[in-house]
Amino acid sequence: MKIIKSYLLSKKFFVILIALTFSTSCQDDFLEDKLLSDTSVDFLYSSPEGLESAVVGLYALNRTIYEDLSLNGAFPLILQAKSDLSVGITGEASLYSRLLWGASLGDYGTASGINAYWVTYYRIIDRANAIIRGAENLTDVDEDRRNQILAEAKAMRANSYFILYRLFNNIFITTEPTTPENAFDVPQDKSSEEEIFSLLRSDLDFAIENLDYSPEEFGRWSQGAARHLRAKVAIWQEDYSEAAAQADAVINSGNHSLTTTEQVFAGDLNHSETLFAVNFEFQTIGGGGPHILNWNMVSSYAEAPGLVQSVENGGAAAGFISLNKYVIDLLNDDPNDERRDGTYYIFEYEYNDESGLPPGKELGEPLDLYENSETDQNEFMLYYRRQNPGVLKFFDATVEPTDRNHFKNIMIYRLAETYLIGAEAYMMLGNNSKALEYLNAVRTRANTDPASEINLQAILDERARELAFEGQRWYTLKRTGKLYEFLLDHMNNDNMNESYPEGNPKNILREYMENWPIPQQQIDLLGPNYPQNEGYN
Repeated sequence: MKIIKSYLLSKKFFVILIALTFSTSCQDDFLEDKLLSDTSVDFLYSSPEGLESAVVGLYALNRTIYEDLSLNGAFPLILQAKSDLSVGITGEASLYSRLLWGASLGDYGTASGINAYWVTYYRIIDRANAIIRGAENLTDVDEDRRNQILAEAKAMRANSYFILYRLFNNIFITTEPTTPENAFDVPQDKSSEEEIFSLLRSDLDFAIENLDYSPEEFGRWSQGAARHLRAKVAIWQEDYSEAAAQADAVINSGNHSLTTTEQVFAGDLNHSETLFAVNFEFQTIGGGGPHILNWNMVSSYAEAPGLVQSVENGGAAAGFISLNKYVIDLLNDDPNDERRDGTYYIFEYEYNDESGLPPGKELGEPLDLYENSETDQNEFMLYYRRQNPGVLKFFDATVEPTDRNHFKNIMIYRLAETYLIGAEAYMMLGNNSKALEYLNAVRTRANTDPASEINLQAILDERARELAFEGQRWYTLKRTGKLYEFLLDHMNNDNMNESYPEGNPKNILREYMENWPIPQQQIDLLGPNYPQNEGYN
């Protein structure tokens, strides 16, 4: 079945592109492969070496959303911008927070950023399908080698379908790669939920059986990552026993453990808590382009007198979106919470420019010139742009502090979320003692007091503190039926909502927006009766 025909390259050109871009020699700490001179279709999909090179290509495709600098790097921040934990301040990313973009078929944000998700993950699926078909057809290959190829491709396919389903709901699945014979076939209807989840379970169960906990190269799919994703799929389907079992398997495997809060987002993320990360490598063939996530999410503190851009203050920053009052208050619940203090988030920017110090201020003191006024728009805009707490989860401390381009690896799945999935699953199974054990593992690691009672609100609050801006919040609220309610209660901040010229987004929000619109350019390529998501017709 044809995926998105206007976006797929001809087979010959795609093979050459894969070979030149992805089948290259890399440094030891990055995904490695040898440069291969044979770029024929027969080589790429009919030999173990070619299929292994194509698998590396899947990781590069999976990185493209993050390194796309269109619209000032807004694409990888759409989920964060649409959550109940962010405030849209200015710039393109904020347009998604304000529901000016990404909330209808006719807006530019849907045609650009929303469309990028549909195209990117269906491209990954199409290439994964080709790899799986090629590996299954190999005759002279070691079975373990074949299964490693299949396991990585199936894990990537499952991850991509799960993303698409949670975003768009009305998706179609296919396990057929695009070929000249089927290039103009189009889906006529969406796939059923059972068809989708049957494939997810099958792919992930195979990956779990055939992947090691410690892959040879950091950044590849591992058994821990596959089990974590399997737990997320299970809890989405309210299969709490399976979710708990998979969480237990990862936590008790002996291969993963929680690090200190200082270590979680430090360096290249190659540590015991990381389950799956997107890899970047500066000045390395195949290492990808830069991303500017940090620049979007740390306040532009250097515009205030007495401060210049520095590593200690979070580097180059524009402050387009950031933490809203709701999650700031959650993090302030416990004054000992270590996540606020330059590890996950930055709550204070320190004066560091003696020549520009305001009267009465000293070097090292926190910036405190602005107030988050409820009514004075000039004052609260200065506060948001220059002083609002920021997110440091994507900050590369090795670059020049004036450089917005970072090659920091990006955390996708990590053990802290596994604990929180386990906590929720055990709570739903009635085992509150085990649920509290898992919840408090995350809390005590952050130096906060352990909880003595547990309910869904407590879990959602801890997920907000721990996982804010990691791209999971929107999915979690949708899964638990809390998305509309929490957005009405918390999206952006009230003073900012009232300042948007197009109106308060809480008045624009509708329940059907829990599903993203399928972009019109994709609807035009699908069958004439393919269903758009409710509310967007």
